[in-house]
Amino acid sequence: MTTRYLCVHGHFYQPPRENPWTGVIERQPSAGEDHDWNARIARECYGPNARARVDGGGGETARLVNNYERISFNVGPTLLSWYERERNADYRKLLEADAESCRRLAGHGNAIAQAYNHTILPLSHPDDQLTQVLWGLADFRRRFGRKPEALWLAECACDDSVLRLLIDQGLKYAILSPAQALRARPIGSRQWLDVSSGSIDNRRPYRWWSGAPQSSSHIDLFFYDGALSQAVAFGRLMSDANRAADELLRRFSQKRPTSELVGLCTDGETYGHHEKFADLGLAYLLYEAAGRRGLSAVNFGWYLAKHPPTWQAQLKPGPQGLGTSWSCAHGVARWSSDCPCGAAEGGQTRWRAPLRCALDWLRRRLADIHESRGGALLKSPWEARNDYIGLLLDPSPDNEEAFWDRHLKSGARGRAGEALRLLEMQRFSMLMFTSCAWFFADIAGLEAAQNLKYAARAMELAAQAGAGGLEAGFLKLLALAPSNNASYRDGAGVYSALVRPKALP
Repeated sequence: MTTRYLCVHGHFYQPPRENPWTGVIERQPSAGEDHDWNARIARECYGPNARARVDGGGGETARLVNNYERISFNVGPTLLSWYERERNADYRKLLEADAESCRRLAGHGNAIAQAYNHTILPLSHPDDQLTQVLWGLADFRRRFGRKPEALWLAECACDDSVLRLLIDQGLKYAILSPAQALRARPIGSRQWLDVSSGSIDNRRPYRWWSGAPQSSSHIDLFFYDGALSQAVAFGRLMSDANRAADELLRRFSQKRPTSELVGLCTDGETYGHHEKFADLGLAYLLYEAAGRRGLSAVNFGWYLAKHPPTWQAQLKPGPQGLGTSWSCAHGVARWSSDCPCGAAEGGQTRWRAPLRCALDWLRRRLADIHESRGGALLKSPWEARNDYIGLLLDPSPDNEEAFWDRHLKSGARGRAGEALRLLEMQRFSMLMFTSCAWFFADIAGLEAAQNLKYAARAMELAAQAGAGGLEAGFLKLLALAPSNNASYRDGAGVYSALVRPKALP
């Protein structure tokens, strides 16, 4: 009987790229021959993984396989909306793969959900944390036709409050980096084992309790194999699937009699975009090399159902108690302060904190507007926002009418248009916190400029609701964010040059 299990998780994501005034993605010259980066990565990665060639020897193709049938995966909701619209046949392959995995693995599908637009949840306002999770779950149910067992956290960014939110929403497990674990012990033991150096045994799941141990308030955690995942993401390990399978095999204990699972986790774009032909290596690993070594490809949900945790774990609080992530050695500082992670050679990252400060300032004012103006129209402005994802996913007349029946006050039946503007303002208020704006080297980058466009559109909608005059205060704060590009000088210069010209007259 197989006791060695493999789980490959792919986090497939691109930030939303649509012009917030037109809803259209504009030509992005840096994407080369393709119209934009979504199109390029879909051509190089997303599509090819749905029809990957398994080499039969001698350069001949033995068969074509759908890699998504054998990996655990999440795809960002905003990317899925584009994928459904622009690459519908390949989008259907994702859904078919999840359905097939449900059949193969006793109802445990390979797909998991993702918080809606990839915000760093520990840095988000609690109201936004909730909406991000609710929208991600609703989007998943609409597409995959079932409840997800887990939700991918952007950049694996996590703290105790985020885990409590996942518990509240009925999620079973989360996937984290081994570097995020603080200590672990067998359930029932009083002796903790310090694993803060990244030494946690990642071949088993762990239980995390929100309250007292043995209570019902818990979620289970999988910590992926960090070294193996790094070798795949940055060491081209998947260029030789047999070597990758051998490396996997070496991860298993030779003495432990119980079943074990080795999980590796990377950006899904590793397989074909970041590394050419890695989609083919992944296919050969999953459909040939792993099986020959007695490894069975499953997903975390299936394994958890068969092997409930016998250990528990606690997480590091992170610097200043702000949480931790998988891509920043300084907790979540990459998205909130002058952190060197991702800096260009000779460049500075002093723009990151002022950008966060400016957007936080704007978010507070937009929230006040939503409460005051929305409170005159909506029974509960925040409940309406949480429910708004249903209208975004299905804008049919019947669903729209039902939405307004649920949320408009009786005296505001003729003012649905005003309420809609406020809800759109709130949608852009969340989009402007998409994590990619801070990830790269400068505030003048494509991703940061995109977030500033969302901020501009939110302020425009606020003005239409009778609450103008926000831009001057916002620009004053942006001017404190120095750009590495002398032609823009600072965030206010980026806004003037790259954002204002895109607004519709």
